[in-house]
Amino acid sequence: MDASTQWFSTVIEMVGNVGFPIFIAFFLLQRMETKLDDVVKALHELSQVIKSAE
Repeated sequence: MDASTQWFSTVIEMVGNVGFPIFIAFFLLQRMETKLDDVVKALHELSQVIKSAE
């Protein structure tokens, strides 16, 4: 079983177990977490640039 087939079967199982709205909430939270990590990284880099400019 390749990764995409395994992912799809996991999604179908999750929707069946917890319902579509719960699955969407988990999916969006996961996406938001990665975006927040990028924001934290950018803020850290910005603070380093500001410190080096002083």
